[in-house]
Amino acid sequence: MSDAPSTSGTNGSLRTIAKIAKRIGILILGTAVLLAGIAMLALPGPGILVIIVGLAILATEFQWAERLLDRLVERAADVATGVLDDKRGRIGLAISGAGMIIVGIAVAIFFPDWIVAGVSISIGGTIGLVTLHPKVGLWVEERARLGINKTDDVPTHHSLDHVGDDPKQSDSA
Repeated sequence: MSDAPSTSGTNGSLRTIAKIAKRIGILILGTAVLLAGIAMLALPGPGILVIIVGLAILATEFQWAERLLDRLVERAADVATGVLDDKRGRIGLAISGAGMIIVGIAVAIFFPDWIVAGVSISIGGTIGLVTLHPKVGLWVEERARLGINKTDDVPTHHSLDHVGDDPKQSDSA
């Protein structure tokens, strides 16, 4: 008989440790990106977009983040659809998008210390202009109806009465 220790228990323990480490890493990274997005709501930068990216990172491991991300995407798309359906909204979006691009470039050129802010402002303006494209508008409209998980599980009204509800719950027929 060999005196070598058994590796089957060690492999299982290593896999468990790796899984926990991955989950902690995703929690730290996703939370950092989410907090950066929240900060960008008050600072220059595409705050909502960064918040969505942070939630997408967290949603790879946490179901609560997936539900929150789905609700955020559906509500944001619902608001965007309202803007895109109105002629004044489209004109305002075009003017503000072009203005943000121009201001962002000017900031990046004339204030080199603020280049990140200038680029962020320009990216936000570009995103605004891209949403004016008809195919993007259709995609936004679909997201407003179905969210990221392609189910109509978020109420279309803007109240927070259903925030605690489980969207995975199905109605029994």
